[in-house]
Order: sequence, then C-alpha cells, then structure tokens
Amino acid sequence: MVYFAYDASVNGDWVSRYALRMAAQRPSGELRLLYVDEGRISKKEAGHNIAYIQKECDRLSVRLTIEVCPAGTGVFSTLDSLIPRGRDVFLVCGARAKETGRGWLGGTVGQRFLTRGGRQVLALRVVQPGLLGVPRHLLVPVPEHISSFRAGLPILKLLAPDLTHIDLLHVERVTSTRLRRLTNAQSAGLRQAGVGLCNEVELEMKEALHPHEVLIDNHVVVSDDVAKEILIHAGKFKSRLVFMGASERSLARRLVYASPLERVLHDAPCDVALYRGVP
Repeated sequence: MVYFAYDASVNGDWVSRYALRMAAQRPSGELRLLYVDEGRISKKEAGHNIAYIQKECDRLSVRLTIEVCPAGTGVFSTLDSLIPRGRDVFLVCGARAKETGRGWLGGTVGQRFLTRGGRQVLALRVVQPGLLGVPRHLLVPVPEHISSFRAGLPILKLLAPDLTHIDLLHVERVTSTRLRRLTNAQSAGLRQAGVGLCNEVELEMKEALHPHEVLIDNHVVVSDDVAKEILIHAGKFKSRLVFMGASERSLARRLVYASPLERVLHDAPCDVALYRGVP
C-alpha cells in the first residue's frame, strides 16, 4: 500500500505526482491520501485540491482512498497512528516548500518518519513541478556501506517504469589534509575501490529493476566534501532527480545548513528524494 501524507498545499500537489505514479505500480493500484486538517487551509480549498488529485488518479487508473482527520495530538502523531509499519508500506511525504531557520527537512513530518523507520519512506523536495513526477534521469549517490541502499531498492523499483538513465556516484571521502597530499597513484587506488562498489550496486539495481531497461553509468571521485560532489554532478549530468539515502547516522546530525542532507536539498538544481527503506 502507498500512503501519501498530504498538506493541501501547492507543494503537496507537486509531491502527489510521485505518489500517484508509485501507487500505479503496486499490485493493488491504490493510493491512500491522509490529510490532517490543522485549520490553516479552508475546507473548500482543501476539497478543491483533493478533487484535482482524484482526477489524476482516475487518469492513471489508481484507486484513491481519502481520509481527513483533525490534528488532535499533532500532525505526526496522528499520521503515525494511521499508517502501519512493514516492508510493503510505502509512505510519500514532502519537505518544506520554503526555506526556514530549520532548513528544508529539520522538524518536518518527513524528517520524523525517516528517523522513525519501519516503513518505506520517501521525502521529496520538488524543484521542477513540470516533470509531473516523471524524472527519467536519476543521480543516485552510492554510500560506502550499501545496506541502506539495498533497503531502498523497493522504492526505486516503483519509480523504474519512468526511468531511462541512472548515474551512480560514489564519493571516496578523505580529509582535506589527506586530499591535498594524495599522489596520482593513491587517488587512482581509491577510485578503483569505489568502482568495485559501484559495479556491485549496478548488478543489484539491474536485477531489482528488471524487466525495465534503464541505462546505468558509474562514476567515482575522491573528495573531502560529499554534498558538494553530489551537487556538482547533478548539474553536470543534468539529472532530474537526486535519489539519496537518509541513513540513521545522517539523520542523527543536526539538520541545519551544514548538514549534507540540507545542503543537497537547498542547492540541488533538480528534485530531491530522500529515502529510507526497511532492512
């Protein structure tokens, strides 16, 4: 089942396109929209926006279930009580629509669900609403420890029918001091280790995405700044979506401007999807 945490905003409408297309790939073909009414948007406007999502669901042959509930003890607590846990539970939610002193993710419902775990969670910041949830070209950062990436493959599989090209990027991270002292031979050795990791990820990805044919390219760089490399390569490759894992370690960091997650969300030239799967 695909769940969509909706806030009745324009940004929520943009995020809904991804939720719709993911739901269309599930055997049930069902999307469950959960809207917690905090009173910030009039019932008339919220109803109008939800009706638009219903129309898009009809177009994609997705069965939409709508549940509107009062805020009660809070938006997150209300949603958490309504959404079960499990490997077959997919939750789509949004990052902030505007930058605040807490960044794009910190303190949001999406951040709290990513931290909580136990569900397949995808938190999105939409930069290019004209894509209509069809990114085609992904940039996928490959972490040093790929267990979190493997857990996210079920989410990626739901995006597969709309993909044509994936760039895998692995950053061999070293300290700034060591980076300045690296010889060409040492740098080449580090990159070679990363190539082996990317090759392993590519094989697993192709198996997970089968029968969809997606072109996959591998890229390995040595750097002291992972977020900077992700941003550089997203622009270089003209990526339309950065599909980036939000590990327990990265989420434990203070989500402010210095955080790699926040930096990518803030500066990416394309949509950004932060995922956390169920091991």
